[in-house]
Amino acid sequence: MSSPGRLCGFGGATLLALLIGWAGATGAHADTTLRLCTAGSPKSFDPAMTDSGIDHQAHLPIFSTLVETRRGGDELLPGLAASWSVSPDGLAYTFELRRGVRWQTVEGFKPSREFNADDVLFTFGRLLNRDSAFAKAFPSVSPYVVSFGWEKLIQKVERLGDHQVRITLAERDASFLSALSFAFAMIQSAELGAQLLQAGTPQRIAQMPVGTGPFQLKSFRADSVIRYVKHPGWWRQAERPRADQLVFAVTPDGSVRAQRLKRDECDLAAPVGPAEMADLQKDPAIRMATAPGMNVGILAYNTRRPALAKLEVRQALDMAIDKAALVRVVYGDAGTVAHSPMPAANWAHDASLKSAPYDPAKARALLQKAGVLPLNLTLWAMPVVRAYNPNGQRMAQMIQADWAKVGVTARIVSYEWGEYLRRIDAGDHDTALSGWLGDPEPASTAGQLACGAASGTFWCNPAYDQLLSQARQALQQGERRTLYAKAQRLAMEQLPWTPIAYGRQAVPVRASVKGFVLDLDGSIYLDGALPR
Repeated sequence: MSSPGRLCGFGGATLLALLIGWAGATGAHADTTLRLCTAGSPKSFDPAMTDSGIDHQAHLPIFSTLVETRRGGDELLPGLAASWSVSPDGLAYTFELRRGVRWQTVEGFKPSREFNADDVLFTFGRLLNRDSAFAKAFPSVSPYVVSFGWEKLIQKVERLGDHQVRITLAERDASFLSALSFAFAMIQSAELGAQLLQAGTPQRIAQMPVGTGPFQLKSFRADSVIRYVKHPGWWRQAERPRADQLVFAVTPDGSVRAQRLKRDECDLAAPVGPAEMADLQKDPAIRMATAPGMNVGILAYNTRRPALAKLEVRQALDMAIDKAALVRVVYGDAGTVAHSPMPAANWAHDASLKSAPYDPAKARALLQKAGVLPLNLTLWAMPVVRAYNPNGQRMAQMIQADWAKVGVTARIVSYEWGEYLRRIDAGDHDTALSGWLGDPEPASTAGQLACGAASGTFWCNPAYDQLLSQARQALQQGERRTLYAKAQRLAMEQLPWTPIAYGRQAVPVRASVKGFVLDLDGSIYLDGALPR
């Protein structure tokens, strides 16, 4: 954790001085540099194979998707696909690809052609075909492909021409087009993939990102700084202004991020905790970009553990937590108690659901009946600030104290964020604080509890999966809402997660920054934003 006035990894030099020095060295002006103080380093620059929000934030400047959403809204717009059509049976999607889209050039790779259908086939081949040459050489599985069920859903991806692709589904899926706008579906260069495969270094795709987005990677120092420069061949450059360069200053401490924003050492700071946010709101040089809280903070139970495989134990641990006190202390006025795993701002949220009330006496009785007392557990605390959990350590301490009242001893554990996520995926935890930054498509959040998804629970309920499948196939929103409500009710009955809170999305921004719009899911897109 860095100390006030220090940027982790830079010793005593101030961030502002470093930025000015770097901008001058590249011949650019400092006032064309947009600076984001961010919470952590990406563990990978491969958007296909990660579900980390920090990773995807680092990917957004670089890559493009076939389909996009309007900034600050949920309307689907053409991206690398200039248009698309759907067959009458809802199974075949034909995409007309945009022409004249240029790939970025990075050290070690210079593209010889523009974007075409081969790049779409390469991207989806990696996502869907574990027997493809590249997937065999660099084995990896996308958590989103699992949660959306794409390996079974997508039957084939065909090249109909240089600028035409058809994707055929096994069944109708109302979430499919929306899912194409997600970061994991960012289109990657087939030419780069072939070059790396031939060189025997396919794993370099995770450190050597090449996209068609507004900025290209200049340099990266882990746990310190990411530098981007304007992509001169960006296909949207006539529509949206850009800074000449971006700098992501990795600043793990939320209070330090807030201080740097106030000192004009960064133009945006995210995320920032409630106490810092309240202080920043008093500063006339700073404004708040806000969006609905399309997120949920949760406590995941590892159901591979014998005690936690018992429903009554999960129920007891859930009702032993004073969630109202948690929200009051940890979130302040920036959060509300969650009663469902679906974000409250999502159209599919079932507002009729109510979580079990705080009841320590009943919790202890359930644990005694289950025969697990005394119970010793690890409780993993998030090391990063998120809208869905502004203070993982404080929350863990409060849960630890609540559980102690019912005979449960919790040992708090934490790791660096990338390691934290990797170990949860491996099932090293008993219980773990986490969360989900969702979007208007409910399948993305609901799918985190599907069989095989990376939810930290290892819970698998065929009835739940069937409800999600039916919801994806239903084309009327009313029918989908009913099915998702049933899925939420089942999840609350079985409690693989304890939903804790929904957090309000807000990003403090220097008032001098123009054109920045916070996305509904809290994503920070920096094309269209200009400093001063």
